[in-house]
Amino acid sequence: MDTMTIEPLNLLSSAAPQIEAEPKVAAGRLPLIAFVDTETERVLQEASVLIGRSLITRGGIAKAIEYLSEQRSPHTLIVDISGIDLPLSQIQILADVCEPGTTVIAIGDHNDVGLYRDLVEAGVSNYIVKPLTRELLTKALAPKANSGEVGRAVLKLGKMVSFIGARGGVGATTLAANLAWHLANRQSRRVALVDLDLQNGDCALLFNIETTPGFRDALANPLRLDHLLLDRLMTQVGERLFVLGSEEPLHDNVQITASAIDTLFSVLRSQFHYVIVDVPRIPAPAYRRVLEIADRRVIVVDQTMRAMRDAVRVAKMFGDDAIPGAERSAEHRNIFVVNRVGEAGQHALSLKDVHKVLPVQPTSLVPFLPSLLMPAAHHGLIAASKRGKFADAVTTLASELSGRNRRRRWWWRAAK
Repeated sequence: MDTMTIEPLNLLSSAAPQIEAEPKVAAGRLPLIAFVDTETERVLQEASVLIGRSLITRGGIAKAIEYLSEQRSPHTLIVDISGIDLPLSQIQILADVCEPGTTVIAIGDHNDVGLYRDLVEAGVSNYIVKPLTRELLTKALAPKANSGEVGRAVLKLGKMVSFIGARGGVGATTLAANLAWHLANRQSRRVALVDLDLQNGDCALLFNIETTPGFRDALANPLRLDHLLLDRLMTQVGERLFVLGSEEPLHDNVQITASAIDTLFSVLRSQFHYVIVDVPRIPAPAYRRVLEIADRRVIVVDQTMRAMRDAVRVAKMFGDDAIPGAERSAEHRNIFVVNRVGEAGQHALSLKDVHKVLPVQPTSLVPFLPSLLMPAAHHGLIAASKRGKFADAVTTLASELSGRNRRRRWWWRAAK
């Protein structure tokens, strides 16, 4: 973005005058950013003690969309929707560029109950009719601790997708890494890729990066887990993809607790649109917990009887969610992907037989393309970055997970 199009009127802190400096800090989400008119800007200036360290910019929702498509989102966003013919459409566009964990307060000039209800239904925390006063601002920024209808803004979480192979060597790690890259680079989502195999994980290897030491220690001390610590531990790949993993000695007895898993992903889901997790095939409570709390579980299989047997066993761990013959709903949490289609030739199970065995029809069929994937793995390249059948299969999977092939959901609604 050309930052010259945005004219900052006031940065309520002692920071340098360049407006890009603060939002680009690694852990740097400002407490509040406002895109408002002159009069509202004056009220916010006068309430600087109340709102703290903030960035106030003259403009409306269009400038908010332009700015936040390039910069990190604040914890609270105040945006002016006055004079907009289709405010809900603009809010939806804003949703696509904002991060989870952002509380949105809209300011407008229409005292319309219907508009207010539509905005709240969309996930906006509050709608204030001009003129904004200090009292209205105080009420809007106050936490809703005792409300049974805690606003959807509090529930704005990223979607967690766990990958597990029905058996070893079916390519779950490769698909997880390529999906994460696709979501970050093709759908412009902010994505965390977490490799929970702390001793033999390959996610960092696929991107030709080194992991940052400390992930194991952080999991051993879950009370220390917060977004500041995780920002230091993650390795950034491009603008929107962050990889979290480790490479612990093989002779160590590495153990993770379920409580550490809950804390880790609670923090990550508040910071990223998607959290993609590569789960090792280890029968331990912590790894089972990762699969239990995931919004979607991607079970990767190939065209072998062993993979079919183990895929059904994995699915059965989660109760009625994968009963054979059950009708698949939009919220079904188990997704099956058939990888390396054609690898075993005439000795492979037919796709017709695969469909009969699996509880749910596979979402994606990924072709066997060794001439693409082997060199990519050896040279730290992402196969999905090259156009072709493999990239198309990853796109199909991404569409299923993101809902972009259906009616798009609001990003700040709770992930299902």
